[in-house]
Amino acid sequence: MLEMSDKESQLIMAAQRGIPVVERPFAVLGEACDISEGEVIDIINKLRASGEARRFGAVFDSRKLGYRSTLCSMQIPEDEISDVSRNVTALRGVTHAYQRGWNDELSRDSVGGPRDNSWPNFWFTLATPAKSFQNELDTLRTACAPYDIYDLPALIRFKIDVVFDLRTRERDERVEPRSRTDLNSTEVYELDQMQQSIVKYLEGDIPVVSEFYGAVADHLSVEKSFLLETLSVWQSNGVMRRIGLLLRHRKVGYKANGMCCWNVPEDKIVEVGRLVASVPEVTHCYERPAFNAFPFNLFAMIHTTAWENTQALFQRISDDSGLSNGQLLLSVREFKKTSMQFF
Repeated sequence: MLEMSDKESQLIMAAQRGIPVVERPFAVLGEACDISEGEVIDIINKLRASGEARRFGAVFDSRKLGYRSTLCSMQIPEDEISDVSRNVTALRGVTHAYQRGWNDELSRDSVGGPRDNSWPNFWFTLATPAKSFQNELDTLRTACAPYDIYDLPALIRFKIDVVFDLRTRERDERVEPRSRTDLNSTEVYELDQMQQSIVKYLEGDIPVVSEFYGAVADHLSVEKSFLLETLSVWQSNGVMRRIGLLLRHRKVGYKANGMCCWNVPEDKIVEVGRLVASVPEVTHCYERPAFNAFPFNLFAMIHTTAWENTQALFQRISDDSGLSNGQLLLSVREFKKTSMQFF
């Protein structure tokens, strides 16, 4: 990780939260952090060049663009995971894929451990246009046979969007503040061809220059005023969450990724889900359907710098939320992590 001053780390947090939709966004960002516009651009571009940043671009709400997504899990023999993963990760709609289980350095009988249980060990996300989603999933099931794919769509989304604080990476990570009450709007916005081309360009890694939106407008052959107005509308209606910096969490020190799972009574799920989501270190939090092979319905993601820290954080969240008998699945191998590609 590049050496950063406190100001620079503050800037990186701000850049992850997103730049404003104004003519000179990096000047505004720099002013808030007491850093010049040129330095802001230089810091972001160094992170992009080093590979510590995955990209600088937009994050969209897939559901509002007519996409359907789900978390999938499979139970696969250890010696066949690599072969099966190739079938899965080849699909464009699969954005994340991990082998999740337990680390050999930790006792299986310790906090969050599997003990004698054998849980699904291969987990991935699938997102496709809603109209073709079931066909895509059925095709994937055929390709992965004889191993079953369990479909775990989000029933309630309590929290999403991660922002890493490099100043406190030994302790936690911060998330973009969002309402924890109702994040489940299903209104779909139909975009015309020009609007779709804007999405397709901004979902990539965009050059970071002073006249950012002017350069984007020139690339797309549209008026800058039209682009700024369109993006402002998208931001206000939730189609676009932000345009900002997306870091590779492993490269910036957050190497111990864990999925925390608990079984919560249905009449308590909203109360407990909001409580877990309020923990600063939790980056994503959902209610998902429980099933026989994995009887848990509340899922929360956490990242720390070491497996022991992830285990301790899981224990703290469980204790503070009044939860017991949970399961911690550690991400022991990453097969794929990309951003969504639309249209």
